[in-house]
Amino acid sequence: MALQRNFQVLALAAGLALAMPAQAALAGGGGPPPPDPPVVSVPIQRTAAALNNAANAIDSAKGADAVGPLRASRRYLIRSYKGAKYLIQNCPPAPAGDGSANPNLKFRRLARRAIRASASGVRSSGIQAHTSGSEGGATACTAAKRGWVRVHSSGSGGGGPAFSDPATAVFSVFTSQFNAATTAVGMVPDVKGNLLQRVQTTLNTAVVLRNRLVKIVHAAEPAAPPAGDGRARMSGGAVVGSPFAAMMPGLILLIDVEMQQMRATAQDTSVPRASRDALNEATFADLQIENLVNRWWPPVVGDD
Repeated sequence: MALQRNFQVLALAAGLALAMPAQAALAGGGGPPPPDPPVVSVPIQRTAAALNNAANAIDSAKGADAVGPLRASRRYLIRSYKGAKYLIQNCPPAPAGDGSANPNLKFRRLARRAIRASASGVRSSGIQAHTSGSEGGATACTAAKRGWVRVHSSGSGGGGPAFSDPATAVFSVFTSQFNAATTAVGMVPDVKGNLLQRVQTTLNTAVVLRNRLVKIVHAAEPAAPPAGDGRARMSGGAVVGSPFAAMMPGLILLIDVEMQQMRATAQDTSVPRASRDALNEATFADLQIENLVNRWWPPVVGDD
């Protein structure tokens, strides 16, 4: 029940954040960070709610009641993945250099925040999961005639809807997938038979969709510039400072923590063999995508 109360508090906070105007002033002169576009934020919230319901049912020894929420969690994971895919493929990314001098640090902070929330039993909905003051000049997809609108950061002037930039919204989807995977891993020791298969389906869905999304991000990165262009490039063709490339150090943090949880659970001999086998398969998939991320976006030495 403590988990349920945490979710209720989180849902209330998310609702208040959505209702608060982006231009409202906070102490110190800054405004609240813009929320993610609904194309990802709504399914992210519903994923968290479905998994909360499933976990409560399992904790109450009512496994049959967990089947519906687990099935729903997969449905919402797919919807947020499709939303992220749309944002990547239809929105111009924020210009390189927007925000902080080192955008990689922003996504590391977001990853650590998600990890702390996971450890405390609170699942982030993805709403307001970004630092304020770093999205100036970014763009966000809407149903507007041109398919996107210019977003203004808090305090920068200008009206209209304010949503997070595409890279930040996509990272919220990565965070949701991490939350779904780690929640499923936490259920694995307590289920068996058909219910184990349902939990494993949620886990595999989160991992597989995350791996597909990484490949979509890689495919969307700018092509290599002509000879003499003068711009520094990363492996895989991405311009150094690309907002999508900047997500990857944070994503690696999430994958590392996810694998740590799966390996520890798989080594626990009190966990049924079928459950441990499912975790070993998921760990292998995590390791494969982590190797791809490190190859396409090599870590920068000293970039902490």
